[in-house]
Amino acid sequence: ASQEMYNAQNALYNGNKLFGYDVDKTTKKYVVDEATAPFVQRMFSEYAEGVPMQDIAEELNGSGVRTVRGREFTVNKMLKNRAYIGEYHHSCVVVEGGMPALVDEETFERVQARMTLNKRHGSQRARGKGEDGAPRYWLTGKLYCGECGARMQGMYGTGKMGKRYYY
Repeated sequence: ASQEMYNAQNALYNGNKLFGYDVDKTTKKYVVDEATAPFVQRMFSEYAEGVPMQDIAEELNGSGVRTVRGREFTVNKMLKNRAYIGEYHHSCVVVEGGMPALVDEETFERVQARMTLNKRHGSQRARGKGEDGAPRYWLTGKLYCGECGARMQGMYGTGKMGKRYYY
C-alpha cells in the first residue's frame, strides 16, 4: 500500500488506464496518447456545443473506437473525469497538474453545466423538441395530476390537412 501511496502522491501510474492517455515506461507518468486524445477532445467540444451524448457515443462506436477495456462508449462518465483537465486522482490523493490536460477548464465547465441542466430538465429530445427545434410540450416534467400525482403527458392530433396540433 505504501508503494501505491507514493505513486499517488507523485502522480504516477497506479494501474488505472485512461482513454486518451498512455504511460511513459521510464517515468511511469501519464502522457498524451496521440491516437486517442483527439477523440477525447472532440467528445468534450461537441458536447459543449450541444451535440447529444448519445450521438457522440454512436459516432465513436460506429467508427470502431473502443474504451480502454475494449467496450463500446457511453461517454457520460468520461465527461465528468477531472483527469482530462490535468487533475490526477487516486484514492483520496489529488494532484493538480499531475497529468497532461487534454481539455481546457472553460470547455470542461461548460460540459459540466450542460450535464447538470440535462440531469435536471432532460435532454431536448426527451423534452419533446422536434426536428425543427420547436418545443412541443412546454410543461413536460413540470405538470402532475392533482389526484394521483402521475406526470401529465403531451399529446398531438393531426388535422384534416395533415397539420399536427399539440396539446
